[in-house]
This record gives sequence, C-alpha cells and structure tokens, in this order.
Amino acid sequence: MLFFTSDLHLGHENAIAFTDRPFANVEEMNDCLIQNINETVGVKDELWILGDFAYKTSREDVRRFRDQIRCRQVHLVTGNHDKDYSGDRIFQSVQSYKELKTDYGRFILFHYPLVEWNAAHYGAVHLHGHIHSTGSYNAENLQKKYCDRFPWGHKSGIEGLGLRIYDVGVDANAYKPISLERLVDLMKLEPVKMRKADQ
Repeated sequence: MLFFTSDLHLGHENAIAFTDRPFANVEEMNDCLIQNINETVGVKDELWILGDFAYKTSREDVRRFRDQIRCRQVHLVTGNHDKDYSGDRIFQSVQSYKELKTDYGRFILFHYPLVEWNAAHYGAVHLHGHIHSTGSYNAENLQKKYCDRFPWGHKSGIEGLGLRIYDVGVDANAYKPISLERLVDLMKLEPVKMRKADQ
C-alpha cells in the first residue's frame, strides 16, 4: 500500500508552538509521530514524505529518526527545511518533485501547494505539505470543482471534476500518514486505464 505524509519537523521544538501541536516537548512529539507511522504503515508498504522530515538536526539524527521507522520503502520529496540527503542513503529515494503513476491516475507530489499542476484538467491529483493546515482546508477543497478554482487556461473535458488537491501534512491528518485508499475514497476516484506507453 502507498502512504503519504509531510511536515513532521522531527527535532524541531518550536514546531509545537507555531502549529499548536498537543505535545509537552520535542521528545514526545518525535516519539508520537514515529509511533503513528509504525502503527499505520506496514514494513512492506511504501511511504512518501513530502518534505520537512526534520529541522535543526544533524544528519546522524535524521538517520536515527529514519531508522526508527520500520517501513523499508521510505521516499523523501524535499521541503524547504530538508538538506540534500541524496548521497546519504537514508531514504530509498530523494527528489524535489515526483509524478507517481497509480491505478487511479497520476499523483503530483511536491512539498508546496501549486496553483495548477501537470494534467490537473485531466484529473491528476496534487498532494503537498508546507502550509500546516488543519482539517478545514482539505474539507473545503474536497467540496470544490476544478472549474471553480481554474476558470481560465486549461479547460477540463471531465464534467464536474472535483478539485483534486490535498495537504498530507501531519497537522491536517491527526498526526498520521494517509493512505492512497483513503484518498481514493475522499476524492471518489475511479481506476483509470493506463496506455501501454504510460506503464
């Protein structure tokens, strides 16, 4: 299974105050966020972290945090607080942007929320972090239509296409990763037939 999360800010004491997180100290926050990952994501699953894994920590601390996550396939899409870990072999892969092909179409993974993203008018989903939103942001977006947000530029040939953007950050998702299956359910996505060239 695929899972997504963002903006853990492991090791970042000030993240508790500025995002109003319910933790007494940074150690409690670190332990809870890692425990939530391990309780949600299986060893053989795949986890995509969309930036800001840790902040104000050494590479050794980042490796220690990563080693506490039991899932073997952990990928990092870098955020503004991440160092370049591409040569450290801490994560399965490190990139600043990723287009992920799934049975439900294309998922655009980027730390920052985009105004418009590749193939949005064809129903591509954009997952992001960075803004530390609460539940109202995602709930409101799930009620919107693509044409409400993008009345200019690309036109969608899909009638009633929902606005497929979602903040996967921990602050918006009860401090846990969210699964592809849950996103499919929330956005009412249907399986798509992939062209042979896309497979």
